[in-house]
Amino acid sequence: MKQFVSAPALFVEAGICLIAGLLLAFLYAPVDASAMGFSQKIFFYHVPIAETALVAFGIAFVAAIAYLRTQNLKWDRLGLVCVRLGLLFSLLVMITGVVWGKAAWGVWWAWEPRLTTFLLLCLLYVAYLVLRSVVEEQQRRATYAAVLAIIAFIDVPMTFLATRLLPEGLHPVVITASGTGMEGSMLVSFLVSMLGMTLLLVALVRRDLTVEDLTDRVADLKHAIGG
Repeated sequence: MKQFVSAPALFVEAGICLIAGLLLAFLYAPVDASAMGFSQKIFFYHVPIAETALVAFGIAFVAAIAYLRTQNLKWDRLGLVCVRLGLLFSLLVMITGVVWGKAAWGVWWAWEPRLTTFLLLCLLYVAYLVLRSVVEEQQRRATYAAVLAIIAFIDVPMTFLATRLLPEGLHPVVITASGTGMEGSMLVSFLVSMLGMTLLLVALVRRDLTVEDLTDRVADLKHAIGG
Protein backbone atom coordinates (compact mmCIF):
# COMPACT_ATOMS: atom_id res chain seq x y z
CA MET A 1 0.00 0.00 0.00
CA LYS A 2 2.85 2.40 0.80
CA GLN A 3 4.06 2.43 -2.78
CA PHE A 4 0.69 3.87 -3.88
CA VAL A 5 0.86 6.86 -1.51
CA SER A 6 4.53 7.76 -1.96
CA ALA A 7 5.20 11.14 -3.58
CA PRO A 8 6.37 9.65 -6.94
CA ALA A 9 3.32 7.37 -7.13
CA LEU A 10 0.99 10.24 -6.26
CA PHE A 11 2.50 12.36 -9.03
CA VAL A 12 1.85 9.55 -11.51
CA GLU A 13 -1.71 9.04 -10.27
CA ALA A 14 -2.36 12.78 -10.41
CA GLY A 15 -0.99 12.97 -13.94
CA ILE A 16 -3.22 10.13 -15.10
CA CYS A 17 -6.32 11.75 -13.61
CA LEU A 18 -5.49 15.21 -14.96
CA ILE A 19 -4.89 13.90 -18.48
CA ALA A 20 -8.06 11.81 -18.28
CA GLY A 21 -9.99 14.84 -17.02
CA LEU A 22 -8.67 16.94 -19.90
CA LEU A 23 -9.67 14.32 -22.47
CA LEU A 24 -13.09 13.89 -20.90
CA ALA A 25 -13.65 17.65 -20.80
CA PHE A 26 -12.85 18.10 -24.48
CA LEU A 27 -14.10 14.82 -25.94
CA TYR A 28 -16.88 13.61 -23.63
CA ALA A 29 -18.48 16.63 -21.98
CA PRO A 30 -20.78 18.59 -24.32
CA VAL A 31 -20.13 22.15 -25.47
CA ASP A 32 -21.98 24.58 -23.21
CA ALA A 33 -25.27 25.77 -24.68
CA SER A 34 -24.83 29.30 -23.33
CA ALA A 35 -23.03 32.18 -25.00
CA MET A 36 -19.74 30.94 -23.52
CA GLY A 37 -19.75 27.93 -25.82
CA PHE A 38 -16.42 26.16 -26.17
CA SER A 39 -14.63 28.58 -23.80
CA GLN A 40 -16.61 27.03 -20.94
CA LYS A 41 -14.30 24.00 -21.17
CA ILE A 42 -11.80 25.87 -18.98
CA PHE A 43 -14.28 25.33 -16.12
CA PHE A 44 -13.09 21.73 -15.78
CA TYR A 45 -9.64 22.92 -14.72
CA HIS A 46 -10.26 26.41 -13.34
CA VAL A 47 -12.70 25.30 -10.64
CA PRO A 48 -10.70 22.25 -9.44
CA ILE A 49 -7.58 24.45 -9.20
CA ALA A 50 -9.51 27.02 -7.16
CA GLU A 51 -10.98 24.44 -4.80
CA THR A 52 -7.56 22.82 -4.36
CA ALA A 53 -6.09 26.22 -3.40
CA LEU A 54 -8.78 26.60 -0.74
CA VAL A 55 -8.08 23.07 0.53
CA ALA A 56 -4.38 23.94 0.87
CA PHE A 57 -5.26 27.03 2.91
CA GLY A 58 -7.61 24.90 5.00
CA ILE A 59 -4.81 22.47 5.83
CA ALA A 60 -2.60 25.44 6.78
CA PHE A 61 -5.38 26.61 9.12
CA VAL A 62 -5.54 23.22 10.86
CA ALA A 63 -1.73 23.09 11.05
CA ALA A 64 -1.67 26.57 12.65
CA ILE A 65 -4.09 25.50 15.38
CA ALA A 66 -2.10 22.30 15.95
CA TYR A 67 1.14 24.28 16.27
CA LEU A 68 -0.31 26.73 18.80
CA ARG A 69 -1.56 23.78 20.87
CA THR A 70 1.63 21.67 20.73
CA GLN A 71 4.47 24.08 19.80
CA ASN A 72 5.72 21.28 17.53
CA LEU A 73 7.54 22.75 14.55
CA LYS A 74 6.39 19.94 12.24
CA TRP A 75 3.00 21.69 12.13
CA ASP A 76 4.71 24.98 11.29
CA ARG A 77 6.47 23.29 8.37
CA LEU A 78 3.18 21.81 7.14
CA GLY A 79 1.52 25.21 7.35
CA LEU A 80 4.33 26.90 5.42
CA VAL A 81 4.29 24.26 2.69
CA CYS A 82 0.51 24.47 2.28
CA VAL A 83 0.46 28.27 2.14
CA ARG A 84 3.14 28.29 -0.55
CA LEU A 85 1.28 25.67 -2.58
CA GLY A 86 -2.03 27.44 -1.99
CA LEU A 87 -0.55 30.60 -3.46
CA LEU A 88 0.85 28.66 -6.41
CA PHE A 89 -2.59 27.22 -7.16
CA SER A 90 -4.09 30.69 -6.60
CA LEU A 91 -1.80 32.11 -9.28
CA LEU A 92 -3.07 29.45 -11.68
CA VAL A 93 -6.63 30.36 -10.66
CA MET A 94 -5.97 33.99 -11.53
CA ILE A 95 -4.42 33.13 -14.91
CA THR A 96 -7.19 30.74 -15.97
CA GLY A 97 -9.81 33.04 -14.46
CA VAL A 98 -8.90 36.16 -16.42
CA VAL A 99 -8.78 34.15 -19.66
CA TRP A 100 -12.22 32.69 -18.96
CA GLY A 101 -13.52 36.05 -17.75
CA LYS A 102 -12.54 37.71 -21.00
CA ALA A 103 -14.33 35.03 -23.00
CA ALA A 104 -17.42 34.90 -20.76
CA TRP A 105 -17.89 38.52 -19.63
CA GLY A 106 -15.85 40.49 -22.16
CA VAL A 107 -13.51 41.88 -19.48
CA TRP A 108 -10.23 40.62 -18.02
CA TRP A 109 -11.19 41.61 -14.46
CA ALA A 110 -14.31 42.73 -12.61
CA TRP A 111 -14.56 43.86 -9.00
CA GLU A 112 -17.30 41.41 -8.19
CA PRO A 113 -17.64 39.51 -4.86
CA ARG A 114 -15.86 36.24 -5.72
CA LEU A 115 -12.89 37.89 -7.46
CA THR A 116 -12.49 40.59 -4.81
CA THR A 117 -12.55 38.22 -1.84
CA PHE A 118 -10.17 35.82 -3.60
CA LEU A 119 -7.69 38.62 -4.34
CA LEU A 120 -7.86 39.69 -0.69
CA LEU A 121 -7.22 36.07 0.31
CA CYS A 122 -4.07 35.94 -1.83
CA LEU A 123 -2.79 39.21 -0.34
CA LEU A 124 -3.31 37.91 3.20
CA TYR A 125 -1.25 34.79 2.51
CA VAL A 126 1.45 36.82 0.76
CA ALA A 127 1.60 38.83 4.01
CA TYR A 128 2.06 35.48 5.82
CA LEU A 129 5.22 34.78 3.79
CA VAL A 130 6.48 38.35 4.28
CA LEU A 131 5.99 38.01 8.03
CA ARG A 132 8.02 34.82 8.09
CA SER A 133 10.84 36.51 6.21
CA VAL A 134 11.23 39.34 8.76
CA VAL A 135 11.08 37.34 12.01
CA GLU A 136 14.31 35.46 12.66
CA GLU A 137 13.69 33.55 15.92
CA GLN A 138 12.17 30.21 14.94
CA GLN A 139 9.52 29.68 17.62
CA ARG A 140 8.39 33.31 17.57
CA ARG A 141 8.20 33.22 13.76
CA ALA A 142 6.12 30.06 13.87
CA THR A 143 3.76 31.54 16.46
CA TYR A 144 3.20 34.80 14.58
CA ALA A 145 2.74 32.90 11.31
CA ALA A 146 0.20 30.53 12.89
CA VAL A 147 -1.87 33.44 14.21
CA LEU A 148 -1.85 35.14 10.80
CA ALA A 149 -2.76 31.87 9.05
CA ILE A 150 -5.81 31.56 11.32
CA ILE A 151 -6.85 35.16 10.65
CA ALA A 152 -6.32 34.79 6.89
CA PHE A 153 -8.45 31.64 6.79
CA ILE A 154 -11.51 33.70 7.74
CA ASP A 155 -11.58 34.86 4.12
CA VAL A 156 -11.69 31.28 2.75
CA PRO A 157 -15.37 30.59 3.58
CA MET A 158 -16.16 34.19 2.57
CA THR A 159 -14.66 33.49 -0.87
CA PHE A 160 -16.53 30.20 -1.23
CA LEU A 161 -19.86 31.70 -0.12
CA ALA A 162 -19.48 35.02 -1.96
CA THR A 163 -21.67 33.98 -4.90
CA ARG A 164 -24.30 32.59 -2.54
CA LEU A 165 -24.47 35.54 -0.15
CA LEU A 166 -24.13 38.17 -2.90
CA PRO A 167 -25.89 36.67 -5.94
CA GLU A 168 -25.51 39.88 -7.97
CA GLY A 169 -21.93 38.85 -8.79
CA LEU A 170 -20.86 37.51 -12.18
CA HIS A 171 -19.88 34.02 -10.97
CA PRO A 172 -22.69 31.45 -11.26
CA VAL A 173 -23.52 29.08 -8.40
CA VAL A 174 -22.76 25.62 -9.77
CA ILE A 175 -22.89 23.37 -6.69
CA THR A 176 -25.90 23.84 -4.42
CA ALA A 177 -27.68 21.84 -1.74
CA SER A 178 -30.07 20.50 -4.36
CA GLY A 179 -27.36 19.28 -6.75
CA THR A 180 -24.53 20.26 -9.04
CA GLY A 181 -26.44 21.63 -12.01
CA MET A 182 -24.23 19.51 -14.27
CA GLU A 183 -25.33 16.62 -16.45
CA GLY A 184 -23.63 13.24 -16.10
CA SER A 185 -20.80 13.66 -18.61
CA MET A 186 -19.89 17.10 -17.25
CA LEU A 187 -19.98 15.89 -13.66
CA VAL A 188 -17.73 12.90 -14.43
CA SER A 189 -15.21 15.15 -16.22
CA PHE A 190 -15.24 17.61 -13.33
CA LEU A 191 -14.81 14.96 -10.63
CA VAL A 192 -11.89 13.29 -12.45
CA SER A 193 -10.13 16.66 -12.78
CA MET A 194 -10.89 17.45 -9.14
CA LEU A 195 -9.40 14.11 -8.05
CA GLY A 196 -6.30 14.79 -10.14
CA MET A 197 -5.80 18.25 -8.60
CA THR A 198 -6.27 16.86 -5.09
CA LEU A 199 -3.73 14.08 -5.69
CA LEU A 200 -1.32 16.66 -7.13
CA LEU A 201 -1.66 18.78 -3.98
CA VAL A 202 -1.00 15.76 -1.74
CA ALA A 203 2.05 14.80 -3.83
CA LEU A 204 3.46 18.32 -3.70
CA VAL A 205 2.88 18.56 0.05
CA ARG A 206 4.71 15.28 0.65
CA ARG A 207 7.60 16.32 -1.58
CA ASP A 208 7.94 19.78 -0.03
CA LEU A 209 7.77 18.42 3.52
CA THR A 210 10.66 16.12 2.68
CA VAL A 211 12.63 19.07 1.31
CA GLU A 212 11.87 21.16 4.41
CA ASP A 213 12.96 18.29 6.67
CA LEU A 214 16.25 17.93 4.79
CA THR A 215 16.80 21.70 4.94
CA ASP A 216 16.32 21.66 8.72
CA ARG A 217 18.75 18.76 9.10
CA VAL A 218 21.38 20.58 7.05
CA ALA A 219 20.88 23.71 9.15
CA ASP A 220 21.26 21.69 12.37
CA LEU A 221 24.47 20.10 11.06
CA LYS A 222 25.89 23.51 10.13
CA HIS A 223 25.01 24.82 13.57
CA ALA A 224 26.61 21.80 15.26
CA ILE A 225 29.79 22.16 13.20
CA GLY A 226 29.92 25.89 13.84
CA GLY A 227 29.40 25.31 17.55
